[in-house]
Amino acid sequence: MQAPTGATPTPDSANQPYFTLTDFIFVVIAIIVGILVVRLGATTWTEGMHTEATKANGEQFATWLEQAGAKRAAGEKTGVAACDADSASWASCRDALVAKDGPLASLSNVSSPGSGVFAAACDRTQLDTLGTIIIEKGLPKPPDGASLIYSAIPDAEPAKDALSLRVAICGRGYSQINIREVKF
Repeated sequence: MQAPTGATPTPDSANQPYFTLTDFIFVVIAIIVGILVVRLGATTWTEGMHTEATKANGEQFATWLEQAGAKRAAGEKTGVAACDADSASWASCRDALVAKDGPLASLSNVSSPGSGVFAAACDRTQLDTLGTIIIEKGLPKPPDGASLIYSAIPDAEPAKDALSLRVAICGRGYSQINIREVKF
């Protein structure tokens, strides 16, 4: 083959390696970036699965509260002694629900297995709140009272009175994800 006119062949081009150091560095960087992308995807998927499992726990808890609230409104007992007693506090009722012999014993914190199931709020400074269920009490908003303002329910709150509750979870990025509002 002849070189096009105006181009002079260089004798060194035939002696240069096909795969240079620059090519090698590029391939190494591309492999590292690929590994990081796969790892980020796997981490995001795992966190998403934990969030979905926590949402399912929150739904299960909200469903129980809703059914128990309907029983209480009809004058029946909920079946959990710690919730039916006249002097029962919200903390004792909540803890009895997830106790080993409670109706929601299967609930656990999927994101932080060593942590508790419930928390007062999502708090980035308290790492054990990730994956917890958050229960908030609704109070009428002044001046009309038609809508509710939600805040953390105190542990000493009496459980015998009808309560407007919001069930939420502490999801990925320590963001509160509201599940449902229920009457208990």
